[in-house]
Amino acid sequence: MGQHRNDIQGQAVPGGGPEPGELLYTVGPDWRRIGLEALIRLAVSAFALGLAAYQGTEPSLLLPTAAALLVFVLWPLRHGRDGMELCRGGVVYRSKFYPAGGRVAWRGVNTVFLSSTYLHLGQKKGINVSFMKDAEKLFARAYSNVIT
Repeated sequence: MGQHRNDIQGQAVPGGGPEPGELLYTVGPDWRRIGLEALIRLAVSAFALGLAAYQGTEPSLLLPTAAALLVFVLWPLRHGRDGMELCRGGVVYRSKFYPAGGRVAWRGVNTVFLSSTYLHLGQKKGINVSFMKDAEKLFARAYSNVIT
């Protein structure tokens, strides 16, 4: 899954501090996006398995191939636990606090199937918010009172 294109949108966010502060919003998983990703992967896998069977692939190889494709199809379900808390002073993601004061960048990355969005709060590796419901909208509402 390589990068084809990067879109970077930056914004300045007021505030930020050493502590999370008051909870403003909780961002949870986007089950529609997770399901769509799994369905796309299912279609690709069914096509690949059908093509392998049509080509006369050794039957003993079809079962391991199907098992590998099943893992491939179910992989997006790991995002079912994605989420973050938007607090007065910053963002809590996977029990780690990221202060929201300063420069914030949203980076869009085209991948093989659906594009991904990353939130950069001063850290090198961004937070993957692609599978979080309304992450950008709630972030804007929490930190700049702008509904996008």
